[in-house]
Amino acid sequence: MITVILMAYGSPSKMEDVLPYLEGIYEGKPVPEYALKENTEKYAMANGVSPSNAIIDRLLEKLRKELSQYGKFDVILGNKHWTPSLRDALERSKESGSEEIIAIPLFPFQSTNVNNSYLKPTMDAMKEMAFSAEIRFVNGFDIHLLSELWSGLMKQYPIDEETAVLFDAHSLPLFRGQESEYDGDFRKASSLIASKLGIKEYFVGYQSRGKYGNTWLEPSVYDILEKIKEKGYRDVLSVPIGFIYEHLEILYDLDYEFGSKVRDNGLIYVRSELPNDSGPMVSLLKHHILKEAGLEHE
Repeated sequence: MITVILMAYGSPSKMEDVLPYLEGIYEGKPVPEYALKENTEKYAMANGVSPSNAIIDRLLEKLRKELSQYGKFDVILGNKHWTPSLRDALERSKESGSEEIIAIPLFPFQSTNVNNSYLKPTMDAMKEMAFSAEIRFVNGFDIHLLSELWSGLMKQYPIDEETAVLFDAHSLPLFRGQESEYDGDFRKASSLIASKLGIKEYFVGYQSRGKYGNTWLEPSVYDILEKIKEKGYRDVLSVPIGFIYEHLEILYDLDYEFGSKVRDNGLIYVRSELPNDSGPMVSLLKHHILKEAGLEHE
């Protein structure tokens, strides 16, 4: 048996869980007032439930169906900051007698942060559990396949000379590493997508910079907005290729906060849909699973 663990950040399923969720993130330290206020506002917008929960559930079911023909995969979820946790997923894998684990964080670009936040605690937990299964860790997706996926999604949006195409990703702090691979993947994917669609000028920017630390990946989408405005564009098409499914950092940080800023500057704001649990997204994950399992040519 091979256990496939889809790894996600995690999200509470009701308003009452927001504080316990944040307490877990802050590891027992007092939750800053700004963090509680900001997250309460975000979750209130979605009636306490991030859309990511249902999307990931559907993604799991579709992957299970796709892989059922092989008769050797168990596909489960492990969250960094909510239930089921990464350790829960490992315990289930050990109980089922799995000898191999394919771990796939649901983030499209390779990253030092992802490695430190998901692989390291997974290895530490396996050591504590005396669980000796072989583990294959997928840190970042195939950029060419990812670009094909996004190119297909973007074909439904009319893009003319007055439309500024802004490729967007989550900013990361640089105190643990320079994240050159993440930045490189983001820029390469942006270039490939633009080339496939014949977009001559495009912009790249980072969103959701945290309130701690002094050095983060730049430029900010807000700095890029100034350039877009100066160039006389009529509207902004935001394409969040640094994400694969909708959640509150898309609905709040991007659509609400940044979208409001775009409109305040007299431009039209449009945001492309995300891969979510679409057929192409399922196929991309299946490709990586079969590749890691040595079955890509079957």
